[in-house]
Amino acid sequence: MTESKAPMRLRGIVRMSERGPLLEVEDGPVWRLETGDDLQPYRDLPVRVEAWPRGTSLLELLWIGPA
Repeated sequence: MTESKAPMRLRGIVRMSERGPLLEVEDGPVWRLETGDDLQPYRDLPVRVEAWPRGTSLLELLWIGPA
C-alpha cells in the first residue's frame, strides 16, 4: 500500500481495554491500535510505535518496540 505521507512515530504506554489495545500518549490523545498482533507483552510498558492514522483516534500499527 502506498501512502502519500510518512507514518506517525509516537511514544506512549500500551493499555488494554474491552475495545482492544490503546496507546496512551503523554500530554496527548489516547489512540486505539488496529493490529492482528498480540500486544499483551507490551501491556503497561513504554513503547515506540510507527503507524498510519486511520481516523481521529485510530492508528493502524506497522511496528512496535520498547521505548
